[in-house]
Amino acid sequence: MSTHPRSAVFQAAGSAEDLTLTALQKAVNLLREHPATVIEIVVSGAAVRGLVAGHVTSMTVEMMLEENLSVTVVACRNALRAYEIDEATLADPIGAVPAAVARIAERQWDDWALIVI
Repeated sequence: MSTHPRSAVFQAAGSAEDLTLTALQKAVNLLREHPATVIEIVVSGAAVRGLVAGHVTSMTVEMMLEENLSVTVVACRNALRAYEIDEATLADPIGAVPAAVARIAERQWDDWALIVI
């Protein structure tokens, strides 16, 4: 098991509102093997609906992020607009990026491993 710091970006794009939880569970599995890994989960498509504060998915995401401080979750602003979700209504630990596709490309350009969910 390596302790060398590494980075991974998870692409969680789809229609399931609980897709972020699937990504988080896989992130936890990765952290078990490589605990020093920095992980960012980029959520797009209809899956962003599960990130709104008070949604059962977002509440579970909040708890899991408290336990896994090296993991962050960001929503695609394009998807938020498409599903008429105000960024201000996202759960507190959830950030936003202008475009998921651009964020994922940028992370890969910076040598982050890509994990597609």
